[in-house]
Amino acid sequence: MKKKIASGSVFRRAYRDRAGKLRRTKVFYLRFFVHGKRITLPAETEDYDEAVDTLRQKTANVSRQAQYSEHSERVRMDQLFDLVLENYRLQERRSTYDVERKIESRLRPYFGRMKAQDVTSQAIRRYSSSRLREKPRPENSTVNRELAYVRRALKLGEIQDPPLVLRVPHFEMLPEDNVRDGMLTHEKYRLVRDGLPLYARIALVIGYHTGARKGEIRQIRIDRIDLRAKRIELPGRTTKNKKPRFLPIYGDMAAELDMAIAAADAKCPFLIQHEGHPVQDWEKAWATARKAAGVPQTLFHDLRRTALTNMIEAGFSEKEAMEISGHKTRAVFDRYHIVSETRLKQLAAKLEQHMQTKEANDAPKTSQSNVAN
Repeated sequence: MKKKIASGSVFRRAYRDRAGKLRRTKVFYLRFFVHGKRITLPAETEDYDEAVDTLRQKTANVSRQAQYSEHSERVRMDQLFDLVLENYRLQERRSTYDVERKIESRLRPYFGRMKAQDVTSQAIRRYSSSRLREKPRPENSTVNRELAYVRRALKLGEIQDPPLVLRVPHFEMLPEDNVRDGMLTHEKYRLVRDGLPLYARIALVIGYHTGARKGEIRQIRIDRIDLRAKRIELPGRTTKNKKPRFLPIYGDMAAELDMAIAAADAKCPFLIQHEGHPVQDWEKAWATARKAAGVPQTLFHDLRRTALTNMIEAGFSEKEAMEISGHKTRAVFDRYHIVSETRLKQLAAKLEQHMQTKEANDAPKTSQSNVAN
């Protein structure tokens, strides 16, 4: 017989065995209502008191959701994007500026005034489709990063107390090729360099020679540059993996750094500055210079791959190259497919020598076999 609770019931379900005899399950079942819809599910216990406790927990959750549903219906994505930016700032994430730029330029204009509950899987697909129709067409990976920020906003809303979002929809990401093969040759590097304003020029020089991340370069302070010791200090708070490291100064870095430091305003402590203010982004200048140099598709991040390749060609071990670029795992070499043309020729020569040795070893055996016949 069903045992009635305040907002549901606990019972053993009736069924007929093979002989047609009416029986009841050993496991208790629960029955309660959600938005007028009857829900029946197993309590997964044969103990009545445990089943009652489970029912009370589930009905309490239903009541809590009903309590907050009216409030959550008014929540708009603008509020949730603010949560994302606040979270990034509290966590002192070095990508805060880039995330804020994406949210303000792309996501707020499209999603900002939408209610959070209206951001469904269909709405997400519509956003992806609208982005892919733009000219120039963005990379699938770019759209996926934008969707990741939307998902982050919804998840942050879901874990608030009280929750601002009751359910995070499924995000259908676009297929992408995670392996870029972009490189910047030394000839093109010089063309791009000479077409950049001073603040973007020195950023390019450092990125090309050391493979440092854009966010790390932005935070280089002039007092951390030691031209005599030929190194730039990156404190742990400015690096992605929180570990301090040094960047070597070599090639044309010393002359370029000297020129940038001489032109810097003493009131601003940062190397990457313009008119006495730190520069957070140089994308417009970078886009103009790379187009003029004939490499419009090259990304600033491609400088990491370029620097690593140059280091390996120069005879650095992978460990030494990783220490300079700040890569934490060996996987970067698998992802970037860093095998230089010179290295390929060396490998091919070794293989050719190996095959010639095999041919030479097999030749006497073949001759003896012919004589015997």
